[in-house]
Amino acid sequence: MEEMQTTQTSPKPFCFVLMPFDKSFDDIYEYGIKGACEEVGVYCERVDEQIFPGSMLDRIYNQISRADIIVADMTARNPNVFYEVGYAHALGKVVILLTQRAEDIPFDLKHFLHIVYNSQIKELRPELAKRIKHFAFEADRTVRTEIGLEIFHETQPLASGCVIVKRGQNQRPNIKISIYNSSSITYNPGDFRLGIISTPPVNHAYCIKHSTSIPMVDSTKLPTGQYLHVFPEFEKLFPGGYCSAHFGLNTKGANWPDCVDLILRIFTSVGCRDFLLRMEDERP
Repeated sequence: MEEMQTTQTSPKPFCFVLMPFDKSFDDIYEYGIKGACEEVGVYCERVDEQIFPGSMLDRIYNQISRADIIVADMTARNPNVFYEVGYAHALGKVVILLTQRAEDIPFDLKHFLHIVYNSQIKELRPELAKRIKHFAFEADRTVRTEIGLEIFHETQPLASGCVIVKRGQNQRPNIKISIYNSSSITYNPGDFRLGIISTPPVNHAYCIKHSTSIPMVDSTKLPTGQYLHVFPEFEKLFPGGYCSAHFGLNTKGANWPDCVDLILRIFTSVGCRDFLLRMEDERP
């Protein structure tokens, strides 16, 4: 008899999917969403695939609370999906929004990154796989807890998904953020630094206003071709305290693109934590 070999592996991250219960969405789920998850090594389910006691609504709430990532298809403005997305946001979950039409995303959710896939699985799958991979593996959950620093744009937490910032016509690109210390640790000057990773043609960053009022930003070109912009030290940050930064971006000789994806990275002695942010031009 052949000896059976077993391999111990850590549990895969769990992605729970919220979408209308309609056969027209089956291929979108199977080949677009589930396919994207399998491609990057993430376990994916929606509630109708599960066997469970009790009510479906209780099960959905249970799975939202357990999931590492939520993917929600907002197409057709299904009220159940909207309500479940609100519950996921209230729990602070990472939520990736999908839609076949941009107008199905309500106004108060438009600042969150949403993938518009125009009923095309070939458009959905690669973009979704990229986002799921980032939130499942690159934004490490243990480091999040150990660092205990959160970034906000206005009232929106960047940890809940990629927040979109609109740039008005003829306005210089600039972003205001706040950093909140949710931990029990006091961060002294130099204990953490803020960096921004940009992709060409965005190759320069500068301080407009900073907690220390020091305008210097160190910019370095990375081997990947991206640019890392590291900001000055912040003042002492007590538990429950906030600090702020207001920075601008330049392209230096190139036209400003319609859409720019940025990674805001917090550096500490225990590791890094990444937050996604997108800047888009407002359409007239």
